[in-house]
Amino acid sequence: MKRKIVLLVVLALVLTGGTGLLGLGFQNASAATTFQKVNFVTGVVTADSLNVRQGPSTKFPVVCVLKKGQTVNVFGKLGDWYAVYEPASGCVGAVSSKYIKQQGTTTGTTTKKPTKTSAPKAPAPTPAKASPAPATAAKASPTAQAPATPVTGLNADEQLTLELINKERAKAGLEPLKIDAELQKVARLKAKDMVEKNYFSHQSPTYGSPFDMMRQFNISFRTAGENIAGNRTVEGAVQAWMNSEGHRKNILNANFNYTGIGVVESPQYGKMFVQMFIGK
Repeated sequence: MKRKIVLLVVLALVLTGGTGLLGLGFQNASAATTFQKVNFVTGVVTADSLNVRQGPSTKFPVVCVLKKGQTVNVFGKLGDWYAVYEPASGCVGAVSSKYIKQQGTTTGTTTKKPTKTSAPKAPAPTPAKASPAPATAAKASPTAQAPATPVTGLNADEQLTLELINKERAKAGLEPLKIDAELQKVARLKAKDMVEKNYFSHQSPTYGSPFDMMRQFNISFRTAGENIAGNRTVEGAVQAWMNSEGHRKNILNANFNYTGIGVVESPQYGKMFVQMFIGK
């Protein structure tokens, strides 16, 4: 029971902490950090001194400092950061995964990131425009480039968003995302919730984090993510995502194979966009 409570505290701390940072890349677009499970429980600190922070970034304040050789419980990974709990002091927070290794091994192992790379990283917080097609990307298969067949249940804006997203994935040699019917309903519900309650955030006052919301509606996943945007046009929203490193990583994540897209009218932005990603 104690372990479960600690896990909930860690995940709530890191997930809610991450949303504030993620909106820095683009004013009206935001990408949720992907939460992934790890295949080990106990990690060992490899750095002489390792800061534990309130969220997955060096911009978050330090809550405690770990020393080399200390062991921690590792509950999951968000980007390049682990959510950890140090039993001796009760300290919980996020640490850079570079300085934690699996106990009893020489190097730590985590869920592999996609080998496909996007354009060179742009300096934060205002990324420069980058070519969406890497120079070394494999050519997409003919089926990926074929005209898209309209998907039942999508409105015109949602259908166009799906086509443009899959076109960017095809340029990077990735398989197209398929619509998950239940996730589609959740994404549209999140977009409506943001418009009706007048907020722009991954953290919903109604449903919690994107991952909480997916679980509330019985969406199962191995890995998941979310992009949101406010824009007058579909093309503008997708271009804003592709110009932002965090959003582009979600779009070009080879571990994602299903998506749900919600686009609703917004008096503030013109249109509100929510794209949820899952890997099954």
